[in-house]
Amino acid sequence: MKKNRYLVVFALVGLLLFSAGSALAQGAMENSDPDIDGKVWTHSTDSDKRAFLLGVSNAVVLEYHLRTKRSEEPSRFVQGWVAAFKDARWSDMVSRVDAYYANNPTKIRRNVLDVVWHEMIAPNWKK
Repeated sequence: MKKNRYLVVFALVGLLLFSAGSALAQGAMENSDPDIDGKVWTHSTDSDKRAFLLGVSNAVVLEYHLRTKRSEEPSRFVQGWVAAFKDARWSDMVSRVDAYYANNPTKIRRNVLDVVWHEMIAPNWKK
């Protein structure tokens, strides 16, 4: 039962990410690479980048509400996302990811969500 619930959540997350970041995903597919990495990110418009982050945020909110409704603690990613970005503007979030790729050109193939987790969320994680 619990596996089915998480399967539904991850399916919805995938759908939200796909729909909100369709232009980013299209750019990745044109390059025969399904990952949204720095190469796709840096060639995307500002509105596409915001849409991608909005899709992730929608998935975060969905997971948060599903888990709290069942008296479960939100995942570490969700807790970290909220802590790192609770007062951030979309433009600030985009700028932080842009800055990472600008300052690390040799890591252009690194996945955007990997950058968000390891460079923005994890360093601020309260243990």
